[in-house]
Amino acid sequence: MLKKLVSALALTSLAFGSGLCFDPYNHDYGVIDIETFYEPFHERVILNNGKTKDGDIKLVKYVAKGDKALVLMKGYGYFVVYVKCVHGKPQTKDVETVGDSTVHSFVVDLPKYPMKFGFYKNGFYTAALTIVTKPPGCYYTTSYYPYKLINEHKTDNAPSKTKFLSGRECDVVFKQASKQLGW
Repeated sequence: MLKKLVSALALTSLAFGSGLCFDPYNHDYGVIDIETFYEPFHERVILNNGKTKDGDIKLVKYVAKGDKALVLMKGYGYFVVYVKCVHGKPQTKDVETVGDSTVHSFVVDLPKYPMKFGFYKNGFYTAALTIVTKPPGCYYTTSYYPYKLINEHKTDNAPSKTKFLSGRECDVVFKQASKQLGW
């Protein structure tokens, strides 16, 4: 209990020390619009001690840079919320899913293929390993936001880089993920 309190205080002090105008673990992120493989959902995400009241969405971790933060949350899959302090008030600027969770796939965070997110130039990126069960396969995708204009039109998907794993490596990763998920 004491370890959790100390780490929460340390992270909170990091957030405020970096110029953030809010506590990522106790904040009203507003209405979040996420597309899942079930259906799009719109939910007001109010965190208290890093999770929603019913516990269906939890803050995993966050990174801060100046007056902006990326907050990784887990709910119906993983998603990143981009929040920026504008005139001393936090504003949710963007919400993006991490990886490609669908009916026959899931996103995992493994030591060799860690889930990553962070800032670059004038945007942010997410990276995650997706394991597909039908047909079997694994790939690690890094997506960059905001969307770039291509021929004066917004693309449907974020620019990304994908690395496909070999069948043998995918089998090993699937076994690791199964242990992590308790299957």
